[in-house]
Amino acid sequence: MTDLGNEQKTRFSTQVSPAVQARVRATVRGVVAATGTDYSLAQLVEDALMAYCARLEEQYHFGSPWPLSDRPLRPGPRVGG
Repeated sequence: MTDLGNEQKTRFSTQVSPAVQARVRATVRGVVAATGTDYSLAQLVEDALMAYCARLEEQYHFGSPWPLSDRPLRPGPRVGG
């Protein structure tokens, strides 16, 4: 799990299928029940994104993070459409 301290949070939106949403919510509830912690949806998403970025960086960029950029990403196809 990430430890980002008091880093400011901003909204980060995307489309996710209902099946994935249901599984994620069930996972958060399961972690809370199993650990007795205040694990949240936001924490799971941040942990998952950081872990997957690290995996892709390892696979395609010699294990190093890519340079940060403020340029917007192109929109992708709509989920389920």
